[in-house]
Amino acid sequence: MWIWAVQHPAAGPINWWLILLGLSYLLAVLSVPSVLLQRRGKPHTAVSWLLVLFALPGLGLFLWWAIGRKHLERQRHKRRKAAAQTAFSMTRLRGEIGAGGEPDRRLLPIQHMPAEEAEWVFPPTMNNRVQLLIDAAETYPAIEAAIRAAREHVHLAFYIWNDDATGRSWRDLLIDTVRRGVKVRLLLDGLGSRFAVRRHLMRPLVEAGGEVAVFLPLTLFSLRPTINFRNHRKIVVVDGSTGFLGGLNIGDEYQAMWHDLGMQLEGPVVDQLQETFVEDWYFATNREIVSPHLFSQRPSAGEAARLQAVDDAHAVCSLLASGPHTPHNFTHDAMFLAITQAQQRIYITTPYLIPEESTLAALRTAVYRGVDVQVMVPANNDVRLVQWAGRSYYPDLIGAGVRLFEFLPKILHAKSVAIDDEFSIVGSANIDVRSFRLNFEASCLARSKSLNRRLVELFVSNLGQSREVTDDELRKRSYLAQLGDAAAHLLSPLL
Repeated sequence: MWIWAVQHPAAGPINWWLILLGLSYLLAVLSVPSVLLQRRGKPHTAVSWLLVLFALPGLGLFLWWAIGRKHLERQRHKRRKAAAQTAFSMTRLRGEIGAGGEPDRRLLPIQHMPAEEAEWVFPPTMNNRVQLLIDAAETYPAIEAAIRAAREHVHLAFYIWNDDATGRSWRDLLIDTVRRGVKVRLLLDGLGSRFAVRRHLMRPLVEAGGEVAVFLPLTLFSLRPTINFRNHRKIVVVDGSTGFLGGLNIGDEYQAMWHDLGMQLEGPVVDQLQETFVEDWYFATNREIVSPHLFSQRPSAGEAARLQAVDDAHAVCSLLASGPHTPHNFTHDAMFLAITQAQQRIYITTPYLIPEESTLAALRTAVYRGVDVQVMVPANNDVRLVQWAGRSYYPDLIGAGVRLFEFLPKILHAKSVAIDDEFSIVGSANIDVRSFRLNFEASCLARSKSLNRRLVELFVSNLGQSREVTDDELRKRSYLAQLGDAAAHLLSPLL
């Protein structure tokens, strides 16, 4: 026994590896109460973490205390303080500018929500102009044109901003914008944009007069690491009148290797996008920027003429700005509710498919009701472990009658849901545990027949470049491949 060896030197040299192993298991045992309390109500997640703690001694312990715990308690308090400050300022501002109006409650059949949940949910708004943007080829030029036409301010929030030709080109565009007298505020995620931050990519922008903030910077030696809670939103708001969201980050690869979606917005929903940015900015900087000129702005006649090509000029929209600071995740709840209400079809495009049991049940029962349910995922994913874990869900989905396709030409990064003939969701949220529990996300929930039609047409077009995964194919997969998927499946609640 290693303890005996320590106490009796005559027994031989001390085996430090065994000591470290024993200490790791002891600390793992002492960590069990933390896992049970932090993951109460989520038994599958708790079991997965316990497996990691004891199957990977030392490493599992580090992973739990570094990224596994819900460290957002302190951050959540700060986040709620930010939301409360923004809400107070917005309430006063709406009284001054007369913004608002009677919302259209027909977007989702929600009759009642708990007060603590309702405070995080934006109401549906009418008469929004929406335009679907496909890939960087359409999204980048649209955003760049809006920035070049900016008169007062440009607000941007991105998860990834790479230090490459594209990242430097966009930085220079923002520098030119600042020099024209336009206020530029840029919010970068501390993890996704870490290389841009470390290499001081944005120093010239700051020196020119722009403002740059980092959302939850990485702190290796903090007692409360925040690596697990990321701002995955991609938001651009120009002059309070034009907004953009979607799945596209800023980098070279998004122009060639990725198939993605963006969305251009005008109308009352832009105020919701702006309010989300304002709250994120306050959270990251403790600086309040709410003012009348940021909200309830409409495009000038010249801008309206330039932006006439829209999918719908009268869409009903609501922003889903979810995150781990909320009691429940409304992006998940809205999607679950929409799936359970579907009568004809459900077309889902997602790069990461790690659904919760509730989502799986909703998709299965939709098929039982006779709904045409089809899901498209990438054949080649940028995160292999997530792809392996996602494939572990294929047998259950396909066995229930869900048709599943893998997109072949590029890395599929688009996130969209098209339900029946008028309901759609486009944004940054994936169908996975991380988007529903850990990330701050922004998606647009819309009721628009023309937007829905475009999403369906794109989905059908992409089917021509995809391969359908069949039940027979799954049964023929090698034993090792199935074992690998099953092992990754155990980690799916952690991903």
